[in-house]
Amino acid sequence: MKKWAYFGVAVLVSACGTAPQAPLVTDADGQTVIQINTSGLTCYNSGCLEINPAGSVRAVGYKRTRIPSGINVSDGTVTPEEFRRLREAAMLAGGVGSGSDR
Repeated sequence: MKKWAYFGVAVLVSACGTAPQAPLVTDADGQTVIQINTSGLTCYNSGCLEINPAGSVRAVGYKRTRIPSGINVSDGTVTPEEFRRLREAAMLAGGVGSGSDR
């Protein structure tokens, strides 16, 4: 049974490589930022995250974890550097996660 779970995770991860990239927008300061998809995956630079503005983040196949301090996602955007930090935190959460780990 576990092999099928890992197969499903592998399919999801590989699908992210072909997933549409999140739109890049310019904020009020003229900085390029990534627009967050709050109802699904936000994919950027070959990485996909499920970002919840309430304060959590999850990479496909990993457990949900809290958003690192200093990153504000309430406006629906993050910088590319913040996205990298979010992805790093999500990958460090470990384990095989799913929608039921919330």
